[in-house]
Amino acid sequence: MFDNIVAISSGGKVNQAISIIRLTGPDSFNIIKKVFTGKVGKDKEITYGWIKNGDEVIDEVLVLWFEGKNNFIGENTVEVNAHGGIVNTNLILELILANGARMAEPGEFSRRAFLNGKMDLVKAEAINDLIHAKTTLQTKASIKKFDNKTSLYIDNLIQKLLEIIGIIEVNIDYPEYDDVEILTNETLIPKITKLKNELEETIDLSERSRIIYDGVKIAIVGKPNAGKSSLLNALLNEEKAIVTDEEGTTRDVVESSFILKGIPFVIKDTAGIREASNKVEKIGIERSFIQIEESDIIIHLIDSTKKIDSFDELIKEKSKNKTYIPVYNKKDLLNISSLEKDLIYISAKNNDIENLENKIIEKYQNIDINDERNITNIRQLSLIKSAYFSIKNSLSSLKDGIEPDIVIVDLRKAWEDLVNIRGKADNEKLLDSMFKNFCLGK
Repeated sequence: MFDNIVAISSGGKVNQAISIIRLTGPDSFNIIKKVFTGKVGKDKEITYGWIKNGDEVIDEVLVLWFEGKNNFIGENTVEVNAHGGIVNTNLILELILANGARMAEPGEFSRRAFLNGKMDLVKAEAINDLIHAKTTLQTKASIKKFDNKTSLYIDNLIQKLLEIIGIIEVNIDYPEYDDVEILTNETLIPKITKLKNELEETIDLSERSRIIYDGVKIAIVGKPNAGKSSLLNALLNEEKAIVTDEEGTTRDVVESSFILKGIPFVIKDTAGIREASNKVEKIGIERSFIQIEESDIIIHLIDSTKKIDSFDELIKEKSKNKTYIPVYNKKDLLNISSLEKDLIYISAKNNDIENLENKIIEKYQNIDINDERNITNIRQLSLIKSAYFSIKNSLSSLKDGIEPDIVIVDLRKAWEDLVNIRGKADNEKLLDSMFKNFCLGK
């Protein structure tokens, strides 16, 4: 049986209007009755009273009662709504601890909700993602997991795989039954191929959506004095990097982050690329090329008042496998009529960078966070990938002529990975599926 745990659910490190102390466990009602003078409520009832330590009044409170299993945690739970001072909140916490509860570990309330069958791991991790969300888009993506559609989609994948495994198992263990579909490698390959393709699409969609959390890596590269530091400051809307007329001011990588239309970006200003004049500058230039390799987007900043040279060509060549955006700076020094229509011109000095921002965000504007196939949690996505590779291996084995009774090992591994997205795999479910889908015992 679970013990009784308690914690300040509203955060107890700052003074606030109201604080919530949550207590759950088999004796939670009895513990509260020792310190609360008001009425013990019925399920989902709020009652008024005082928290007292003997004759000493600690606070005037409202208590919300959750009796039984029909609540967030799935067991008797009490929430004390107190005034939000740090001192009185912690006094209430200490009093509850002294009367039979222990401090909850991080995430333990959600863990109990999972163990009590009130949520699966998809929702539990979505709650954690929501708490730590830093952008509106991250918040929306997390909330979408609350509607259970992603969990149902995973269940659908599991069921399709179970049916394949069940058919193979029955052919191995009950070959004498006439109502069992006879399988050969040729009949099995299309079934597994269809499932493999579905997982492949899910992985592709999910990896593109992961940037909502991971952020898009941008490197600003170019020759000295092209305005890279000015552009960094303009994108961040702050004076992050030192800007002077002297060439080679930036010797090391300057990193920061910003959010554009809900998408997080990690941006790096790099040393100007030219023939190095000393050892320190040479190291800085080498690091600039490393940033080109490690970034998703390369902003090649070009001084539009000067000619393109071999160093510009080198930057373009190094960026050929990336999203490469050539940008012509110092637009304010040019004749407007001379600007080429298809090129991106900016004035970083004057914060005239809107067309560049539109280009940066262009690739990421069509992320569909409402698609139930969006697996944005990294643990869940790693399990999807693991299942995909197991299914892919089983398909290759079948095409090589290996019998299904050997291939089933890979399929079982894929099944375990998919089930572990929502919770712990239980091999009894394989047997349940066999007897549910085939008339073996009639």
